[in-house]
Amino acid sequence: MPRTRFVSSAALVALLLAPALGVVGASAGAASAPTVSSLLGASARALKGQQGVHLVVTTERKGVRSAAVADIGLSAGHESYTSGAERFEVAVTSSAAYLSGSPGGLRSLMGLTKTQVAKVGAKWIVMKKGSTQYKEFRLNLTATGFAAILPSAKGTHLLATRDATTGGYQLRWTTPASASASASTTTLVLAAGAHALPLREEVSAAGATSLTVFSHWGEAVHFSRPAATIAYAKVFG
Repeated sequence: MPRTRFVSSAALVALLLAPALGVVGASAGAASAPTVSSLLGASARALKGQQGVHLVVTTERKGVRSAAVADIGLSAGHESYTSGAERFEVAVTSSAAYLSGSPGGLRSLMGLTKTQVAKVGAKWIVMKKGSTQYKEFRLNLTATGFAAILPSAKGTHLLATRDATTGGYQLRWTTPASASASASTTTLVLAAGAHALPLREEVSAAGATSLTVFSHWGEAVHFSRPAATIAYAKVFG
């Protein structure tokens, strides 16, 4: 599914997508300045109390620009992903997950065959609760995945300068190359204030960059069942 650690849907991960959240000692009036450990601890505590967030992810890879807009809540979430002229949408509720998109988007971004796309048409594919597909969408599109946003303290550095755009604290770390991805550098910005809520995340790798902007922390997220649907088994069976 899309995004670097946290998530959003199936094409973000493949493109390197990325994607931010207690009390920070210094900003709350304490004598000592914040450290990597204190900021991550504060964010982890804040994450447990969040019921939703709105995020916008923009990615550029080899000159191709893509964008994802998502609302992620406690038991429901929705994401719209666009790359060039193609798009797809994914959503999850407490009882099912849903997928729809343009014919080209379903084929090139989600991997459906021409025959499968023809079966779907303008409908939404329904994936029942308990299925492997449902579990993957739920992990990426609900608060279940919030804990995966934060990095390990080991190898993470607190930059001396604040973020010029938000004034927040900047944490930076490098992820080594693997068999499926090139090395990357990530900068996560946490708010300077009573709560260290993530505000921005930038990821850069060879030939690719992405920016995630977080807002509306605490929002309630709902998604209503689409009127026109088709069962997953009828498409892939």
